Amino acid sequence: MGTARSHASWLTRVSPFAASLRGYDRRRLKKDVVGALTVTALHIPEGMAYAQLAGMPPQAALYSTPAALALYALFGSSRQLIIAVSASVSVLSAATVGAMAQQGTPRFMALTAALALMAGAVATLAGVLKLGRVAQFFSSSVLSGFVFGLALIIAIKQVPKLLGIEGAKGGFFERLGYLLTHLGQTHALTLAVGAASIAALLLLGRVSRRIPAALAVLVLGIAVSSLLHLDAKGVAIVGHIPAGLVPPQLPEVELGDLAKLLPGACGIALVAFAEAIGPARMFAAKHGYEVDPNRELVGLGAANLGGGLFRGFSMGCSLSKSAANDQAGSTTQVSSLVTAGLTLLVALFLTGLFRTLPEATLGAIVVVAILGMMDVKELVRLARLRRADFLGAAVALVGVLAFDVLPGLLIAVGLSLFLTVYRASRPRLSELGRVPGTLDLAATHREASAITLPGLEVFRPEEGLFFANATSLRDEVLKRVGDAKVPVREVLLDLELTDDLDVPGADMLAGLHEDLSNRGITLSLARVHAPAQRLLERTGVLAKMGRQNVYPHVREGVEAWMARHESQAWQEWRLIQDGLYLVRSRVDEAGALLHGEERHRQEDLLIRLDEADTRMRELLRNLPHPPADDDSRGPVH
Repeated sequence: MGTARSHASWLTRVSPFAASLRGYDRRRLKKDVVGALTVTALHIPEGMAYAQLAGMPPQAALYSTPAALALYALFGSSRQLIIAVSASVSVLSAATVGAMAQQGTPRFMALTAALALMAGAVATLAGVLKLGRVAQFFSSSVLSGFVFGLALIIAIKQVPKLLGIEGAKGGFFERLGYLLTHLGQTHALTLAVGAASIAALLLLGRVSRRIPAALAVLVLGIAVSSLLHLDAKGVAIVGHIPAGLVPPQLPEVELGDLAKLLPGACGIALVAFAEAIGPARMFAAKHGYEVDPNRELVGLGAANLGGGLFRGFSMGCSLSKSAANDQAGSTTQVSSLVTAGLTLLVALFLTGLFRTLPEATLGAIVVVAILGMMDVKELVRLARLRRADFLGAAVALVGVLAFDVLPGLLIAVGLSLFLTVYRASRPRLSELGRVPGTLDLAATHREASAITLPGLEVFRPEEGLFFANATSLRDEVLKRVGDAKVPVREVLLDLELTDDLDVPGADMLAGLHEDLSNRGITLSLARVHAPAQRLLERTGVLAKMGRQNVYPHVREGVEAWMARHESQAWQEWRLIQDGLYLVRSRVDEAGALLHGEERHRQEDLLIRLDEADTRMRELLRNLPHPPADDDSRGPVH
């Protein structure tokens, strides 16, 4: 029994698909099959179109996606996500391999398959090393600009198919310039086919989302082309597509080629993961299960390994097909497995049906599919809410258009990392004060009524203390101390947000201690986590500062300050009064549970507390310049 359970547990860890099958029944199977039919209807036309985006023949999608769909279903953790062809990943693949070989050549195809294998290996390794958390360091604002620019590059490559003219090589602006200067060569009938296909796709999409618009337009395009013999009238068609499957094999490439492909493979793994993790989490939240970012990396890696082994191209997340799969009611990865089987049937027996498909129709399918990537509303929202986020998106967008896909990706990634480090390095230092009527502390810039104690500055680094912000935080503390209206005698640092202090951070505390000591100011620490305290001990910082100046809570540090320094500042006496008030309230609340002698002792304690409060009020009235509201709370009894 125990062995069976251990095997089941091991299988669940290796393949989340096994866990999703618990309680599986005919009702769920029916929904998964409906989802698979919907996805297949979308996948066939888009797969053929995206294969051409990757510089591969249309049949490459039919060869490689069954393995990708099946492997992701087994090793990925999302139950609704469809990992197959992706416009952004296809363009990245073409950009990477295009710099090394001519499209249409055997070398180009071999390098494309090798790139898919390398992207799969990179993603799988990242998942095994549990690097899924890296995704949180990439700004979604920057990535939205990158995706927008990528969509424009995809669109500019499809426009020649819609116009019936030869496309130019080069970057976005070279292609755009070529199109503008060669509009006179537009083939009217091809333009009509492309425009009609776009109009039909948009119209069907508005009429009903349940209608597979891409499949309907594909069938219509094939029918019209066959009836009117459009190829004889100058309209380019797909032509012959070989039926059958190719056996799995490793592409024949040299070691030097793999080194050149590595940056592109890392970029594809990153883009595919960034594209997939958001929808995966959304579907998981909707259906009440968890997705593991590291399992997603392994699933994406397995899908790309499968695509590369079958002489295909790199795979990624299909947002449109994932959404359609979810809307069809799919509940498990069985939908992906059935889609893989249906795609195999098409590859074996139905490729001849696509011979007369107009290239303009394929181009139209791609253009309409990527319209969702051009999120103008998101850019407008960023511009309205925060200029820095909009500028980050704009830089990434322009970077893609000006420097092409791979350099643009590096710009987007570099910009995200720069923004992360820049924000973390800023000296976000909050001054803490006491909320009137309580013993609670709050940041003075958030709580305007918070009261500070003259001579004592309580600060909290809001980003934690580490190497990137250590120097700026020290400078900010010294600046605040120098700008204080009342001479500072002690600085109390709240390190609650510093979970794991590094050596530069500890060195900074040592230097700050010396700087403040030279000014006659004591440095104290509060809420120091165990790992940080151990490092402070090993580096000798704790011995320099004195263990007596490290407190478990900020309140203890404030109390110790008051015990060491005699003062007649009303803020300190008011703190004591509020403390008395809170103690009396707790004693009074406990009275309902006391009887006999205990009740008498409680009443005596209340009387003494009231007397202490009365003396405190008299003292506050005699202090110089008392605040106008120092009696606003009224008597405590």
